[in-house]
This record gives sequence, structure tokens and C-alpha cells, in this order.
Amino acid sequence: MANNDPWLGITWKVYAAQGASGPDLKPSGKEGAFTLSAVPGPAGGATAYYTVNFTVGDMPSCWQGLLLYPQGTVQFPPPVPLLQPWRPSGDAAWLAAAEAVRQGLNASMARLEGVLYPGTNAGDLTLVCVPNATTVGTPLLVLQLTGAASGGSERPLIGVAHGDN
Repeated sequence: MANNDPWLGITWKVYAAQGASGPDLKPSGKEGAFTLSAVPGPAGGATAYYTVNFTVGDMPSCWQGLLLYPQGTVQFPPPVPLLQPWRPSGDAAWLAAAEAVRQGLNASMARLEGVLYPGTNAGDLTLVCVPNATTVGTPLLVLQLTGAASGGSERPLIGVAHGDN
């Protein structure tokens, strides 16, 4: 991980999304993949925001030009017990861990936030990284989409990813 930044130096693999607007969180019918680049603030210090990088088709087109802003400082602790490395038959444990992160989300928790514009409906996107979430040290990434883009439902859309460094 670049400079101890948990967001950098990792290819994030988005493998599951729940809800009707799941295609806004990952491409339909395949695993999504993206990386992040940090953009420093004007004084060249802390990261002001992150840009999303991906090959066309590896993420939904509404992710093009997405800017993600860091919020909060408290890292989520790894799940207990740790997750087994991700594999297609292991979705249930990973989705349960993602739901626990979603329920524990508060203003102090470290996360990235941005706005997705799928079509004409904007939605608030939150990404949460849980470092060392697996028995082999792989991070868990939880994606949450709320607002009009999530179909206006009370329940946010949840996506789950893992990092490959």
C-alpha cells in the first residue's frame, strides 16, 4: 500500500451488488475492477480527493470522472472471525460482513464519499475499506449507494469487493 494509504496500490475487485440498481455498482455479468489515484491538496500535503481509474467495461460508465473525498478517521476493525479468501461460493459471509460495516457506519468512520450520476438520478456513493479482513490479509471494500440512483428505496444498495495488491 502506497504510503500506508489503504486506498492506493490495490486493484479493487467488485464481485457482488445487491438490489435492482446493482449495475451502477459493478458491470452486469462480470466482476468489476478499478484502482484509485490520490490528488493532494493545494499545499501538497494530505490527499484532497481520489480519482477512479478503470478500463472501459470494467466498471459502469457512471463511474467515469467520479471523484471520491476522504471523510472520517477511525478505521473499521476486521471482522471476527476473519473472512476466508473470497471465492464465488463464499458470498454469504462477505455480504454479512458488508452489512455489519454498513450498520456501523457513522461520521467518524474512515471512508470515501462521492456522487454517481447514472442517467439523470444522482446517488451518494460511500466506500469503506476494512484492512486485513481475511485470513490472508486481504482488505474488504464495502460500497453503499443511496438516494435517487438506488431507486429511492429506504434501504441502500450494497456492493462488496476485495483488494488484490
